[in-house]
Amino acid sequence: MADSSLLMPGASEAYRQSRDRLRSAEIELRDRIEEVAAMRRTLPPGPVVPDYEFLDGGRRVRLSELFEDGKPYLILYHLMYWAKDDDFCPMCSLWLDGFNGIAPHVTQRANFVIASRAPVDKLQAWGAHREWHRLRLLSDDGPAFARAIDAEDAEGNPDSTIDVFAKDGDTVRHVYTAHPMLEERERGIDLLCPVWHLFDLTPSGRGDWYGDNDAFDDSLRALAGKA
Repeated sequence: MADSSLLMPGASEAYRQSRDRLRSAEIELRDRIEEVAAMRRTLPPGPVVPDYEFLDGGRRVRLSELFEDGKPYLILYHLMYWAKDDDFCPMCSLWLDGFNGIAPHVTQRANFVIASRAPVDKLQAWGAHREWHRLRLLSDDGPAFARAIDAEDAEGNPDSTIDVFAKDGDTVRHVYTAHPMLEERERGIDLLCPVWHLFDLTPSGRGDWYGDNDAFDDSLRALAGKA
């Protein structure tokens, strides 16, 4: 029997039965997501990592210094930047738009920063344009860090990357890395972005929609006009 709170008056019997099957599948998916999260939490300790340096505005900061207020975990998102095109990834920027909103919640439990191979001035300018006023933006000091986490290959091609590190005393260890591409499909980090999940609630789904920096600017202007 379908949960009546999920139905509106006038729902057909066909809709009721389909919604009931969907609810069972959603419960199974929830349980599987929680099982996978538990597996992630029980990974053995990762390798000790070098104390990489970043540029934080006009000063240098080490990886070990990004652990603040006694919080032992650091979540780091590496923002794709193409030096040849002088541009930032629209999909990464979409992710960071969402992260900017939830940063005050995340930082209650873990340190959270954004890093990129982009020069400091360009990164700060892009962050100001996207209004990422709640995110700490760092530029890599050279390619070593990005290549260690596979956020950049030997030819300088970038890949968006989410990383987690843990600090115990003076030791920093790698915990977890993920990229969008997962077995030939760009779904590896979808759980971190609410946009896809909202689209998946609609009859048309996400389709072939893709983030676009110009479309984002148009949407901002449209929203400003309605305010």
